[in-house]
Amino acid sequence: MRASPTTMALMYFFIGALLVYFAIQNVSTAGWNFWSYLIIAFATIDFMIAVRFFLLRRAIKRIQKKNKKKD
Repeated sequence: MRASPTTMALMYFFIGALLVYFAIQNVSTAGWNFWSYLIIAFATIDFMIAVRFFLLRRAIKRIQKKNKKKD
C-alpha cells in the first residue's frame, strides 16, 4: 500500500521538527558546533521534502479536478 503525499509530508515535517528539537538541545549543552549545523541541515532538507510533498498533493488534486470536468 502506498502512502499518500499528505501522509509523507506530515511524516517529513514531524522528523524535521524532531531534528530541530535535538539541535536546540545540542546547542544548549555544547554550543554551536559541527553536529549542531549538521542536524539543522538535515532538518532543513526534511522541511523542503515536506513542502514538495504538499505541492505534489496540490498538483494531483488540480489534475483530478481537471479530469473530472472533462467527464
